[in-house]
Amino acid sequence: MDATYRARHLNALNLFSQHDAFLGGRPNGKRLVLKEANFSGMKFAGVNLREAILSGSNFSEAQFIDMNFSMADLFCVNAVGCDFTRTSFDRADLRGANLMRAQLVKAVLTKADLRAGQIVQWTGSEKTVVEQKAQLSDARLDNARAAEADLTGADMARASMVGADLSGAAMYSVNLTGANLADAVLVGAKLKDAVLNGAQVAGADFANCDLRGAVLRNVDLTHAKIDQANLVGAVYRSGKSALPPNVAEMVAAHSAWITSGGAGGARGIFDGMNLQGLDLSASDLSGASFKGADLSHAILSDAWLTLCDFSGARMEGVVFDLANLGGANLLKADLSNAKLRGAKLQPIDLRSADGKKTGRSWATSLEGAVLRGADIRSADIRGVNLSGADLAGANLSDADLRDANIADARTETAILIGARLQH
Repeated sequence: MDATYRARHLNALNLFSQHDAFLGGRPNGKRLVLKEANFSGMKFAGVNLREAILSGSNFSEAQFIDMNFSMADLFCVNAVGCDFTRTSFDRADLRGANLMRAQLVKAVLTKADLRAGQIVQWTGSEKTVVEQKAQLSDARLDNARAAEADLTGADMARASMVGADLSGAAMYSVNLTGANLADAVLVGAKLKDAVLNGAQVAGADFANCDLRGAVLRNVDLTHAKIDQANLVGAVYRSGKSALPPNVAEMVAAHSAWITSGGAGGARGIFDGMNLQGLDLSASDLSGASFKGADLSHAILSDAWLTLCDFSGARMEGVVFDLANLGGANLLKADLSNAKLRGAKLQPIDLRSADGKKTGRSWATSLEGAVLRGADIRSADIRGVNLSGADLAGANLSDADLRDANIADARTETAILIGARLQH
C-alpha cells in the first residue's frame, strides 16, 4: 500500500466515521456530502453510508462489499468494474450511473432509481442538457433483489441476472440484449418496448408481466413462465414446441455471434440441413448460411434474415411474412407457394465496422429463383434481381417492384394488381 493510497484511505475512513456518527445522532457527526469524490481502486467493506451524497463520484475498479448505500445520492457516478457484492442500494438515486461490468451479486436495489440522468454542460454561457442512460452492460446481478426498481431505458446488454428478483420493476424500453435471466423473477415487471434479443430466459417467471411491443428475437420461451403475460404487439417465436437441440444450439450461438459483433458465439452455418416445418419466426439469423438447406414449410415470419445465403435452398411453402430479407442471396432457390406477404427484400445499406454507412448497398438476389404460386402481396421488392425468376401464378398485388430487374422473368400469369413497376 503506497503512501498516497494510505492517505486517501484514512481520509475516507475519517469521513465515513463522521457520517456514521451523524446517522446515530452522536456528537461530532457530519453527513457525508462529497460530490465528484475519487474512490477509484479503493477497498472498503461493511460501512454504513445510508443517505450519503456522493453524486458524480468515481468508484471505478473499487471494492465496496457489504456496504449500505440505501437512500444515498449516487447520481451519475462512475462505477465501472466496481465490486458491490451484497451491498444495499435500497431506494438509492442511481440515475445515469455507469455500472458497466460491476459486480452486484446479491446486491439490494429495491425501489432504486436507475433511470437516465440529465447533466447540464456549459460551453461559455451556452447551456446544454445531456441525457445519460444508466449503464449496466456486462454487469453481474445474480440473485440480486431489485423489486420495484426503476430501470427505464437502462442498458443491460449481456448482464447476468440469474435468480434475480425484478418483480414489479419498471423496465420500459430497457436493453436486455444477450442478458441471462435464467430463473429470474419478473412477476408484474413492466417491460413494454424492451429489447431482449438473444436473452436466456429458462426458468424465468414473466407472470403478469407487461411485454407489449417488446422484441424477443432468438429467445426460447418454451421453458419460461409466460402465462398471463401481456405480449400484444411483441415480436417473439409463437410456436410452443421446442426446436431440435442441435438447431437450438446453433441459433443460440449465432445470436451470441451477432450480439458480440463476432467476438463470441459462432456464425450459423445451416448448409444442407433438414429444417422442414421448423418454427423460426421472430428469429434474428442475419448473415447465416442456408445453402442447399431444406426449409420446406418452415415458418420464418417476422424474422431478420438480412445478408443470409439461401442459394439453392428448397423452400416450398416457406412462410416469410413480414420478414426482412434485405441483401439475401436466394439464387435459384425453390420458393414455390411460399408466403412473403409484406416482406422486405430491398437492398441493404452496407456499414463500416463502427456502424457508419458506407454509401454502398447490397441488393437481394432472386435470380433464377422459382416463385410459382408464391404469395408476395405488399412486399417491398425494390431493386431486387429477379432475372430469370419463375413468377408464374405468383400474387404480386400491391408489391413495390420499382427498380427491380425482371429481365427474362416469367411474369405472364403473375397477378400484378396495384403493383408498382416503374421508378
